[in-house]
Amino acid sequence: MLAAHRMVVRAASAASAGGTAVIEFSVVPEYGSPPDPATLEADLRLVLAGRLDIEERLARRARSMRPSRVPVAPPRVTLLDDASATATVIEVRAHDRPGLLWRIGRAFGDCGLDVRAARVETLGAEAVDVFYVVDRAGRPLTDAVQRAQVRDQVLAALR
Repeated sequence: MLAAHRMVVRAASAASAGGTAVIEFSVVPEYGSPPDPATLEADLRLVLAGRLDIEERLARRARSMRPSRVPVAPPRVTLLDDASATATVIEVRAHDRPGLLWRIGRAFGDCGLDVRAARVETLGAEAVDVFYVVDRAGRPLTDAVQRAQVRDQVLAALR
């Protein structure tokens, strides 16, 4: 929703426990003044109720943007072994663009993963995001086929 309202996420952190998630975003307007908070809230409520197609809003926003002139490195998705005993740690590096976090989160959801914690940073034109994910049973990913599928799914979402 933030990207649809031309807000740029500079940093974010997320944590969840017991079915409750807390996400803190540090954002700036892409240009001009920030949107009215009441408008953001109303649109977020519409998305949660299934009455606003956020995918279409982001696609419209992407079509209205000029292509970047900044050289872009190919995206990378790395599953970090031994970084946590209770979750699988996934580092995602990609050129920052509106809706990037939404695409990554959707890929995780499509793979049946829950995000336990996250740390998101934008460094210049590059997003460097780290996610602690578990399967629906609350376990880290150990199956090599599943790990490869997650990596491929997130990479596909970044293109």
